[in-house]
Amino acid sequence: MTHEEDTELSDFFKTGVDEQAGRQETKTEERISLWLAGSIILFLVIVFAVAALIVQKVYFQPPVVRTAVERDLIKYKEAVKLNPRDAEAYVGLAGVYLEIEEVDKAIGQLDKAIEIEPRPWNAHFELGMAYISKQEPNIAASHFWQATSIDPNNELAFYQLGKLYQDQKQYGQAVQAFQRTLKINPTLADAHYFLGCCYEKTNKSDLAIKEYREALKYVQSYPEAEKALKRLEQ
Repeated sequence: MTHEEDTELSDFFKTGVDEQAGRQETKTEERISLWLAGSIILFLVIVFAVAALIVQKVYFQPPVVRTAVERDLIKYKEAVKLNPRDAEAYVGLAGVYLEIEEVDKAIGQLDKAIEIEPRPWNAHFELGMAYISKQEPNIAASHFWQATSIDPNNELAFYQLGKLYQDQKQYGQAVQAFQRTLKINPTLADAHYFLGCCYEKTNKSDLAIKEYREALKYVQSYPEAEKALKRLEQ
């Protein structure tokens, strides 16, 4: 074999080795690329998962409920959200607002309730309570009377009318309201006591004594009634 033939053969083997090495290098690069791509995808998945947890923790935390009032506030807000035509939910929400002394918000919810259902006695009753808080007795009395016209056998509205008229020193009207209250529920000790107060203010001591005794009949430990009775029986 000549030197020239040896050279050609060497070049042939060298080319084959180079091609094989090139293929191995390409496979290695492909493996590195796949590994790198996989690592990037895994990293992005982790980043998105962590981000989702952060967003959920910061923006979608359930409200912290510490008191019964907070629980009721959440409950009625959810009820209104689920059914915007639920008049009772608006009344319930208004009751919570009254309890936390956000009177204007309560009135807004009650107006919505009456817009949906024009004759809910409890909405008018709560409006009466709201306007008492706003020191607007005439509007309050109007709503209490509407509540009694819807439900004539509900002692709460008559009782609040009696208190309202008593505070306004309209004792004749207060007496009538308390009498109506006790006709519906004769066991209401407070109504007996305040009726006694109205009788006492109008110099009807015998009737006042009777009502104070009735109050003590239903609530044995009633210091205000005991004091009033002692004062009149001297």
